[in-house]
Amino acid sequence: MSIRSGQPVCAYRMACTAILREESKSSNKGGKMTKRTHLALLCAVVIIGLLIPPVLAGEASPEAGDYFYRPFDYAQDHPDIDGDIIVWEDSRNDNLKDIYFGTVDRFRDSPGYTGERITSDPAFQKRPSISGDYIVWQGNQSGNWDIYLYERSSKTAEKLTDDPGDQRLPAIHGDYIAWYDDSSGKTEIVLYDIAAGDVKDTIKCDARTTIPFGKTEFKPALSDKYVAWVDKASERVHYYDIVAGVERGTASTNVARQSWPSLYGSLIVWEDYRAGTENSDIYMRDLGDPSSEDRQITYNSSDQASPAMYENIIVWEDTRSVPRGIYMYDLDHKEEIPVYLSDDDTDEHLYPVVSGNTIVWQRGASPNSNLYIFIYNPEAVEPTLASIEVTPATPTVEIGGEVGFTAICYDQSDNTMTGVDIDWTSSDTTVGTIDQTGTFTALAEGAADITATAGDIFGTATVTVTTQAPPEA
Repeated sequence: MSIRSGQPVCAYRMACTAILREESKSSNKGGKMTKRTHLALLCAVVIIGLLIPPVLAGEASPEAGDYFYRPFDYAQDHPDIDGDIIVWEDSRNDNLKDIYFGTVDRFRDSPGYTGERITSDPAFQKRPSISGDYIVWQGNQSGNWDIYLYERSSKTAEKLTDDPGDQRLPAIHGDYIAWYDDSSGKTEIVLYDIAAGDVKDTIKCDARTTIPFGKTEFKPALSDKYVAWVDKASERVHYYDIVAGVERGTASTNVARQSWPSLYGSLIVWEDYRAGTENSDIYMRDLGDPSSEDRQITYNSSDQASPAMYENIIVWEDTRSVPRGIYMYDLDHKEEIPVYLSDDDTDEHLYPVVSGNTIVWQRGASPNSNLYIFIYNPEAVEPTLASIEVTPATPTVEIGGEVGFTAICYDQSDNTMTGVDIDWTSSDTTVGTIDQTGTFTALAEGAADITATAGDIFGTATVTVTTQAPPEA
């Protein structure tokens, strides 16, 4: 894997394990690639699928690492991950869908490993979700969709629902499962307590389950604190407080169309259309802080969609890479990172999920889909200058006196940086001058702005020069 040629992205150093695939992929949407800034990244990538020509894998260079393939047939779709365990739906058995799981370490270290099969019913089992020892999915063995729960430690599965209508698209986190239920004629959300073995609540709503302008479905979002969904009428994200047992309202005060929420604790991210129907962006907010405001994560003019979040990492699909690539944002480093950008305009990458520093996503659509795994190394992100603070901020000095200024440099993680070359200037050299050590010499009464600059980053202070010494504090 490599960054697409011609893109303004810095060089990658990647320890890569990959599996390639022969089939070409069909594309739904297009887009164009635009930016990147300075980045150094180490990663390990495992690509699960059949061997493909190098053109579909990106322009691999020697420093990109080694590529391997795994003999997976048919489709591997809709992955989810928790810790080291990945689950997905797989059509290798008679083209029906079964649920499989596997570990990141086994995929990386064992070339012949193809995962562990959980289901064997002659029906469709789809859209799995994993948390700890439990895996949930929807199955249609009974003629409609029901929810099933599997315990990995005991290797036992149980059917949780037997209601009319469809129960589908389950999400699991800790002791809770949330899924859509249309038995009432509306799409309500059921919250199930695993420890209690019973439904905790049914959220009386009418949820939208598909993306705007399309048929792709997304799950309700779930954390240990909240459930979130998109209201069908308003197309805005609403959320429910699990502890209080009440709906709290909308996640954002903005009235623009919203989609695809994802939760981590009290933090929520979503796909937002306030910039227009052709320019969805990713936004975030802390639901646990009533005073918090929406935080815009992406600013590119193409679509950023289908976000997922874990701790400090947000991942999403991005159409600036034709047709769809995978990007991430590191909240700690304040860094947007292109994870995978294909060189082929029919090679789209979809449905990213994240746990810890591991990102998993689906390449292409059934029946020719396969899974990718990316292990992010945050220590490899090179610090870049983000801000400069000039101290003292507002000193006063008598004519003929001097003030020593200091420029404190911060990187994208708000850590201080050393060794940064600073250019010092005074806005009014008749009031005073400043040398390149940061020493200001007062010449006449008045005020001057002192600016410390490094590249495009600068910080300022204001010095006041008087005809007499400033009073003692």
